[in-house]
Amino acid sequence: MNEKKGAEGSLAGVDMAPIGRSETLGQQVRTQLASAIMAGRFKPGQKLTIRAVAAALDVSLTPAREALYNLAAEGILEMRSNGSVYLPTLTSERIVELTKIRTALEALAAREAALRITDEDIAHISRINDLMVAANERKDYASVMELNWEFHFAIYRASGMSELVRMIEKRWMMNSSYLNVIYPSFGQMDQGINNHHTMVRALHSRDPERLASAVVIDINFAADTLLDMIEAQGTERRQKAQR
Repeated sequence: MNEKKGAEGSLAGVDMAPIGRSETLGQQVRTQLASAIMAGRFKPGQKLTIRAVAAALDVSLTPAREALYNLAAEGILEMRSNGSVYLPTLTSERIVELTKIRTALEALAAREAALRITDEDIAHISRINDLMVAANERKDYASVMELNWEFHFAIYRASGMSELVRMIEKRWMMNSSYLNVIYPSFGQMDQGINNHHTMVRALHSRDPERLASAVVIDINFAADTLLDMIEAQGTERRQKAQR
């Protein structure tokens, strides 16, 4: 009886190819777009067309469409009623909300990383920080924004908490286009670089609370700078409208 049931449930002799383990082309395009978004390569409100993404990555329209629509479904990009996809524009209230979420998540990742990080990880993160300082000194802000992302996520990945890292990535992508708003002014301040030096020292001492505190200070400083700039831009627009 049992043998008969086993035979009935068997798929022996059915011609099916094994499932591939590699990413689909659409997933690869999504990964490339996500990296570009987190590195601040797009501006707030910028339109991303399927054709432009396909041309930039030398792929057909189908994987480009899949990647854009997936990012929109995740809430990272905005899809308008006509199907067009844009980088989100954020209100001050939304920035404050995202900042509170980010500080909670990234402080947790920092604490876990401080407890688990290896000497090799610390050396790698220190090299990224050195490259970022050098890029900032030569006013190469495009490189600064990309290295800033690499620096933070090298720390967060050291936490060993992959689900937490994915949650942090999503929040970064929601407001990373605003790096274009705060630079180059932000790069001319010493506070951001000093925060990173504090993080590196906390890693060397493997101090969870010191590292978490430095991460929170870094996030809040950037958010406060952004909010100040948005408020200044709003004031300027109102003054022009009154003339």
